[in-house]
Amino acid sequence: MATLYTHAVAGLGIAQLYTPQRRTWLYWTLAAVLPVLPDCDVFSIAAYGTILGHRGFTHSLLFAFWLAFLAASLTFRALRANLWALTAVFFAALASHGILDALTKGGENIPFFWPAMATRYGNWGPIPVSDLGFEPPDPRRSRALRSELLWIWLPTTVWIVGMILYRLARRRRAPTATNDKS
Repeated sequence: MATLYTHAVAGLGIAQLYTPQRRTWLYWTLAAVLPVLPDCDVFSIAAYGTILGHRGFTHSLLFAFWLAFLAASLTFRALRANLWALTAVFFAALASHGILDALTKGGENIPFFWPAMATRYGNWGPIPVSDLGFEPPDPRRSRALRSELLWIWLPTTVWIVGMILYRLARRRRAPTATNDKS
């Protein structure tokens, strides 16, 4: 699996796709926390690799959609956002969890299309399975974190900076109300 930090960073990058009228701490918190939640299955007493165990149904697209819709339906009014646009962003953030886990070399494959199909997919990419431990990961000692920094954090940072620059340039080009009256 990718580290929890990397799942959160991916969610923040995806959240740049849609910016509701009120971009508050709630929006950014949900964007960072939702992609981490599929790993709640590590606390399951079911065997690893089973549908109720780690990398089971919580990594599926159905679970991602259900949780995205639930989170969006509870927050879209507070965020003054479109319910379906917010659901789509939260879904993409949640679905990124399974995709990132499938991009690791090792670990159980992901049942993306559960319950429609039992087929599991994974072990596609260049990212080693993350180190287990309770201390903050150290990129000097963690090959997995170094790989995540290169393959996920760096492109996500470029994406976020690009989106911020694009929005700033768009605001500068937008005509102001005082210019229209003259």
